[in-house]
Amino acid sequence: MARRKSPSAAARELNGAEIDAGDKGGSRSVRRVLSMFEFMLERGEPVSMAEMIDGLGIPKSSAYELIRTLAQADYVETSAKNGGLILGRKLFQLGMAYRNQVDLMKDGARIVEELRDQTGETVQFSVLLDDHMHVLMKEEGLRPIRIVSNVGSRVPVNWAAAGRLLVSDLDDAALRRLLAATIRQSPSGRACMDIDEIMASVRAFRRAGYGSEVNEVNEHAGCVAAPVIDANGRCIAAISIVAPEQRLTGADRGALISAATDAAGRLSRRLGGE
Repeated sequence: MARRKSPSAAARELNGAEIDAGDKGGSRSVRRVLSMFEFMLERGEPVSMAEMIDGLGIPKSSAYELIRTLAQADYVETSAKNGGLILGRKLFQLGMAYRNQVDLMKDGARIVEELRDQTGETVQFSVLLDDHMHVLMKEEGLRPIRIVSNVGSRVPVNWAAAGRLLVSDLDDAALRRLLAATIRQSPSGRACMDIDEIMASVRAFRRAGYGSEVNEVNEHAGCVAAPVIDANGRCIAAISIVAPEQRLTGADRGALISAATDAAGRLSRRLGGE
């Protein structure tokens, strides 16, 4: 059985003459940077430039230039312990972002299903994509009269409560630009088209920790929505319960708001948010 190469052995191969001969410019630099990251990851302790150059077979001038660029962008740092090189904070941030995305989808799917089972209503999980609300996941309602929605639906943020929550971290100038470029009238003809009013509802929804709308998108239907907040305090998704208008009033409305905010809060805490 062939023995698997260690990361450093594979990294040296990446920087060998055979690959270099057919690999020019930026592509070669990318390969070398990746091999540096793998080398430091495998070592698990600060490494010197001499160790890096010797271990990877990178020309000295190229190695120093790449490390200088990586250090300026916080991808590589100098250890306070012995002055050696260590992986930088930006890589940690990227790793945390990756973890959050994985957890967001995995835990989000479970929480959406649980919320549907709890309420019997259709539940959607949406994110902001290209300045529009994008329905990423949904579970169809179990009740006799239910609202059917489609995964992959992409709508202007002024159509739904979830959409307004998804843009609630933007400052006023950025929010106004986004709305000016994307607002459209909804199928019901009742979506708000006044930018100042939409901005006011965006701010009010975020302060309240939930949003709601009835008949703004579709006749005789509406939703309640709650924000999913990450460790940086930003709304990265929204969970919404979509229901017929008769179940969005009185005690039913209060119960649905409570269920949505509780579900979004559980997912937020899983991601390190509030």
